[in-house]
Amino acid sequence: MICDEKKILRKKMHKIQKDYIEKLLPKEKFSLTENLCEKITSLKEYKDSDLILAYISDTLEADCIPVILDALEKGKKVAVPKVDSMAIKCGRSEMDFYFLENRPLEEQLEYGTYGIREPKDGLKKLIWGVAGTSPFVIVPGVAFTKDGKRLGHGKGFYDIYISEMEKEGLNPFLCGVCLPCQIVENLPADENDELMDKVVF
Repeated sequence: MICDEKKILRKKMHKIQKDYIEKLLPKEKFSLTENLCEKITSLKEYKDSDLILAYISDTLEADCIPVILDALEKGKKVAVPKVDSMAIKCGRSEMDFYFLENRPLEEQLEYGTYGIREPKDGLKKLIWGVAGTSPFVIVPGVAFTKDGKRLGHGKGFYDIYISEMEKEGLNPFLCGVCLPCQIVENLPADENDELMDKVVF
């Protein structure tokens, strides 16, 4: 039942996002991105963390590239996800994070399994327990509530990864990031859905 609700809501939210983004003027898009970046980088948890797990957005998601560049400039470790294509072929939703270096991002990224830019081969993989125990995790999604509920894309990549981090004893700060149009009053949720510590929009 909840699964059906989520599927219907995802379809609705994708249309809302598409319509919202198409109506934005370039200067409005730039201003929105800068505003999101400022909200994230002003958070105490971001300032205190030396390990930032970010993402590379698709065409409908909030862009957090400015946050990545800010973190690298400040000497923080920054890692972004790469989907395990072999696991997907076997029906498993698995991904790993790889560290970015403080050099042009276009040299380090390539289009991956879902047509989203991912780290190229050769970048260093994040190993839990080696890179710190309190990462600041920027989490994308299809929809969020202000109190931290999240609707993902339906594959479970982030919920699985975050759950495994917590089982390993890590204490990640989960920061959901989205466009204003992605905030909703309520979301269907089950025990596998990770709750965000903060939602920025």
